[in-house]
Amino acid sequence: MGSFQRTLRILTVSGALLTVGACNGGLGNILGGVLGGGTQQQPQSGQINGIVRSVDPQNQRINVQDNSSGQSYWVQYDNRTQVVYRNQSYPANAIRQNDNVTVRIQNNGNNNYYTDYVQIN
Repeated sequence: MGSFQRTLRILTVSGALLTVGACNGGLGNILGGVLGGGTQQQPQSGQINGIVRSVDPQNQRINVQDNSSGQSYWVQYDNRTQVVYRNQSYPANAIRQNDNVTVRIQNNGNNNYYTDYVQIN
């Protein structure tokens, strides 16, 4: 499938999801995340169980969508970050989009998150 067709499918599905959310009265919640409104809980320190939505190797960060809240967070990593999959350690650049992960995080202020440990489930 070409990239144009893939993009078109993604846009179609996104539009359908926004329509369904609006019909269920959830448009404020959907737009709240984009526009900065709403009552979103920000994790302080602890962990996020979720799915890696994107990887930004240039800036050494991953975007993880929390399974419980649906909220996405950019989380910094570095060469000291331990990545474990099936009891084996890997470098942080082994993390891939759509990986199901448990990420131990620290909030460094201003909602800047850092991880020193990622478990790929």
